[in-house]
Amino acid sequence: MHGQFKLFFEKTYIIVVPTFKDTLVHHHNMLHVFFGNGDLKLSACGKEICGNVIILENDIEHKAPDGEIAFFLFVDPTSHFAEVLREKFLNGEPAVAVNLPQANFDKASLTEEGIKKTVFDFAGVVQLSKLNLDERILQILNNIDDFKHLGSRVSELADKYSYSESYLTHLFKSETGIALKSYLLMRQFEYVWREVMKGRSLTDASMDAGFSSPSHFSDVCRKLTGISVTKVLESQKS
Repeated sequence: MHGQFKLFFEKTYIIVVPTFKDTLVHHHNMLHVFFGNGDLKLSACGKEICGNVIILENDIEHKAPDGEIAFFLFVDPTSHFAEVLREKFLNGEPAVAVNLPQANFDKASLTEEGIKKTVFDFAGVVQLSKLNLDERILQILNNIDDFKHLGSRVSELADKYSYSESYLTHLFKSETGIALKSYLLMRQFEYVWREVMKGRSLTDASMDAGFSSPSHFSDVCRKLTGISVTKVLESQKS
């Protein structure tokens, strides 16, 4: 695929302009929005959907769609953006396809501002904020998002915020719909890529994030994205 691998980190979503195409089956806690040059085809939950925009709920097993992906988004499941995607498009479905008129993207010239305009022309007005959650959980989420709990265990967070581990685990899941452990891992994973895109070494970034080793981070990358760190870094140089 032509063009250079790009990552843009926004407040409640991440933009990816990929140069890799195929992935292994994987799942994670972020919602996906794929924008294609022409139709994309994705199989999920026993059905195949086709369109030039595909929206996928969080924690759904999938591979990268067939077709030319111009760019895609990882969307924070605890955000207003995720709520808009669920209410406006998904309507309780695990995945939907939408046809965006005149979708034709030059990957080599895609910019952060150009992608953002496309996204919000498509989705409408989106507040880049969290959902209206329990204030205790919102405080913890904001601190996790600010990378204040990198590498922390759920038991350590429970002690810090003066909860029992079982109560905090239950409260977080009931408020957000996802497991606290999984959310911590996603932000830990994000931190590494933020640092790598700034030019830091994978080894330094992964160790700072609290992974036990670069190979541990590599295993997590393959599990969450279906692609190896090596392939991503190679595509970054292309």
